[in-house]
Amino acid sequence: MKRLFANTLITSVDYAVLVALNLAATPFLIQHFGMDGYGAFVFLSIFSIYGALAVFDLGMEGALMNYIARFQAADQQGKMQSALAVSLVYYAAIGALLGLAIHVGTNLLASRLLDSSATLEATVLHQAVSLVAVNIFFQFLTVPLTATLQGMRRYAVSKGINSASNVLRYVLVVAVAIWFGRIDAGFVVVLALTVLRLAALAYALFAQTPEFRHMRWRLEGSLFRTLFSYSSILFVTRVIGLVHNQTPKVLIWYYLSATSMTVYDVAARPATLLRLVMSMLVSAIIPESARLSEQGDKETLRKLYVNMVRYSYLVILPLLAVLFAHMGGLLRAWVGDQFRAYSELALILLTGYLILPISAVANTMVVGLQKVRETIWIPITGTAINLVVSIVSLQYIGLAGLMLGTVASQLFTFVPYAHAMGRFVGFSVKELYRPLLKPVLVALVSLVVNVSAQRWLMGLTTLIGIIAAVSLAINLALNYRFMLQPNEQAFLVERVRSFWSRVSPGQGPGTD
Repeated sequence: MKRLFANTLITSVDYAVLVALNLAATPFLIQHFGMDGYGAFVFLSIFSIYGALAVFDLGMEGALMNYIARFQAADQQGKMQSALAVSLVYYAAIGALLGLAIHVGTNLLASRLLDSSATLEATVLHQAVSLVAVNIFFQFLTVPLTATLQGMRRYAVSKGINSASNVLRYVLVVAVAIWFGRIDAGFVVVLALTVLRLAALAYALFAQTPEFRHMRWRLEGSLFRTLFSYSSILFVTRVIGLVHNQTPKVLIWYYLSATSMTVYDVAARPATLLRLVMSMLVSAIIPESARLSEQGDKETLRKLYVNMVRYSYLVILPLLAVLFAHMGGLLRAWVGDQFRAYSELALILLTGYLILPISAVANTMVVGLQKVRETIWIPITGTAINLVVSIVSLQYIGLAGLMLGTVASQLFTFVPYAHAMGRFVGFSVKELYRPLLKPVLVALVSLVVNVSAQRWLMGLTTLIGIIAAVSLAINLALNYRFMLQPNEQAFLVERVRSFWSRVSPGQGPGTD
């Protein structure tokens, strides 16, 4: 549990850095790339291993992370090395093929963006697509290295490198946006930092870990078949994730304009923020649940699921109370008054997060439990609902229809996921839902306070901001004081102090 908490905390720092940089950079990028240029930058950015192309790893990342954790638990160092070797060859081949495909399809990708606006230069757009194609190859090579480090539960290394890379990326992209005002210059920065990140990951794995310091490059066909067999079912989840997450941008690209892409990106950003928070909370569950499953510890798995759902709500609900009350003002303060009118779009997406933690934790845990095959019908059905609702409603109510499709999918999936986890790890409905009543009530009080402040103190922006910040802090403090058990409070304090002692200059190493 200590390692799980430490890895989750490290991942949280990584995501917090990403969120802060993303929020700070967006207004500058919109201003200097222009509405159309920023929309094109957002669309082309989905062509990465973290976006639309994630599906093409065919689920190998999750399979590699799972089996590395299991091989390490069984002290099978040779198997760990062989798994990494075959995965590197696999990812190099896939990355090369996809990079070539993107390069060949440059005209197709650029055509819709050029048709939608005359302000985008064709030469700049074509050069940007070519840079994206090269970047894809190097991005795919980073995946097996990251998956191996995280399968070994060395999140401090992988996330530390990722955070440093993100800081450099956002700072330099904003700098070239201000200096050149061209999206192709931004993608030059992205490519250079991908190569730098690849080199740092390789050094951390092959020079700093005893399991891979003396790497033997053996390509075992039987081991590849084992990985690929499990990854095949994870591939389906990749397809589902691709359709679920990227459908809105593809539909905007096809039906609407690059400017609409910018509006959608801004309106969806608060929900993206909460999705990142959820990712922080569940990020370390896969190797931990794989280890516990390998040991047959069903009781600890049950506690892991129930507690992770509870912890997720203790963090998500206070944020929702503030976001629901102040969305218009937050968008105006962040990117300008012209975006305040789109606050209702943002609120539609936020409603799904009232029930998302139950399915999000389950969706992550089933990978480590190797129960993806039994639950795959849930996200498939949810994604189909998302796709149908989005396409149909887009024709009548525009961007709001895309938001409704996402929420409809989330509303469907949370009940069957809770039922499935009840079968896998054995908990009662009362055990899952009863601990959530108090944090829900506290969040409702916070919501009333913030809505009242927004209504009665209209125009007093500074005072409203202070009330929002204080209410959020009080809500989180109450959750800590009254929603956590004394042993959980002590554990949290001890682990935060230990983590702080490690990252603070002049401090000795903390205990583990």
